[in-house]
Amino acid sequence: MRREEQGKKAFMAGLISMVFLLGIFAVASLFLINIGVQVYKNVVIANNDNFELRTSLSYLATRVRQADQTGMVEIREEDGIKILVLGEENEDGEFETCLYFWDGFLYEHFMEKGGYFEPGYGMETFEVESLIMEQKASGQLYFRATGGGGDTEELYMTLRAGRGAD
Repeated sequence: MRREEQGKKAFMAGLISMVFLLGIFAVASLFLINIGVQVYKNVVIANNDNFELRTSLSYLATRVRQADQTGMVEIREEDGIKILVLGEENEDGEFETCLYFWDGFLYEHFMEKGGYFEPGYGMETFEVESLIMEQKASGQLYFRATGGGGDTEELYMTLRAGRGAD
């Protein structure tokens, strides 16, 4: 009988040890999974910020290339805001597409040439922290965008049609 009790105690001690080790393994696994999820989230957020940043500059470059004709591309300033103005003429008249940075977004606003401009009008296209636009005397355009993660991308473009509107 004594041997049987010792066997039961050994069995119980082994079972408790095994359950304890299994519990430690489960807690450690959950901890590692949680760390992996956080790392994955950070990678996804960084990739999204970088995508927005690069895509916003690519979008500006594409829009400039589409409008690159003499006198149709210029950067002007209204109410302290730099605006990339892209001219367009068709059978309905003369129009302008204004691309500008306002309140954390790159906006696009299509209007008649000489129409009323007000910040916040138009469509939000990309979310960026900041956007700097400059037009050099040589006809070169310079854009610098900063994303939510603090990354910065630059773009230099030379207009094929020359200096644009002065």
